[in-house]
Amino acid sequence: MQLGTFTANILVDGRALEEYDIVSESPTKVTCWVASEEGKSFSVQWKCHEESRVAGTKGRVHVDGLGCGSQLNSPGVLGVQDTATFSSFIGGTSTRDLKFSRIQLSDDDSLLNKQIHKSLGEISLVIVRGEMVKEPCPRPAGNRDVFVPGNDQLHERSKKATVHCVGFGPEKPRRYSRYKRRLIRNSEPEIAFVFKYQPLSVLQANGIAPRPTSTDASAGHESSSSERDVGIPQADDDRTSEDIKPAELNDRIQGLENELKRLREVQGSNSKDQKPKRIKTEDCGKRRRLFAPGEIIDLTI
Repeated sequence: MQLGTFTANILVDGRALEEYDIVSESPTKVTCWVASEEGKSFSVQWKCHEESRVAGTKGRVHVDGLGCGSQLNSPGVLGVQDTATFSSFIGGTSTRDLKFSRIQLSDDDSLLNKQIHKSLGEISLVIVRGEMVKEPCPRPAGNRDVFVPGNDQLHERSKKATVHCVGFGPEKPRRYSRYKRRLIRNSEPEIAFVFKYQPLSVLQANGIAPRPTSTDASAGHESSSSERDVGIPQADDDRTSEDIKPAELNDRIQGLENELKRLREVQGSNSKDQKPKRIKTEDCGKRRRLFAPGEIIDLTI
C-alpha cells in the first residue's frame, strides 16, 4: 500500500503478500486485506520515498491491538536507511517473532458475552515524524508479559468472525544497548496503514480475493463443472487428504461453509419469486367412444 511518500507491506518468506480491497479511509489512513497462513512468520516493512528526509521517522507496530514496539529511521536521502523492517515483539530483555496462529474456539456459552478487542484480526503501522535525540538507556528489569487477544478461547458464534490471530515464536535474547534513540514528535499528522488478515480460502469465499480461474487449474488439477459453477474454492495442488494438514482443512471447511450459506440465501430468495405452474387437466369423462359394443371391425384391405 502507499500513503503519501510512504509504502508499507507485510512480508512472508521475504516476499510481500498480495493486497486485496485497498481502501483509503482518509488522507492519513489506508486499509487492505492480506491472506494469512497458520504457522508462517511475518514482518512489517515500510519505506520513505522522499528524495531528502529532513525529519526522522518512527513506525509503531500493533497486532490485534497489542503494541509490539517501534523502529526509527534517521534523516537522510533516498536509498540510504530509508527502509525499516519490524518482525518481533520486543519484551524487555528478549524478543519473539511474529507469526500467524489459529484462534481457539469453544462452544462454552459463558464466553458469548466476552469482550473482544476491536482490532483483532488487524496488523497496524503508524508512522510519525520528528527530531531524533540520543539518550542513556537503563537496563531492562525483565520481560513484560504478553497478552494475545485471540490466543485465549473465544465462542464459536462470536460476532468477531475470524479464524486467525497473531502469535509469537520462542523467546530470543535481546542485545542490551547503553544508549537509545528517541523521537520528539513534530506537528505533522501521523499516517496509518492497517492490514486486515484472514486465510485465503475465507477471503475467496467472502468475495474479497479472486477465486482460482480455469487457467490456474491447468497446472495439474481440474474441478467438476458443478463446482466451477458455484465457485467453490479448490485446492491448489494434487495432494491426497492424508497429505493436507488439519489446519489447512479447517480453513477450507470455513470457506466452504461461508459459500454454502451464501448459496442457500440466494436459493431462498429465488424460490420466493417463482410462481407455481398451472397444469392443464383433461376431462376424461367427455372422451368420445370410438367403437360401439359388439361392433365388428373389418381389417381387410
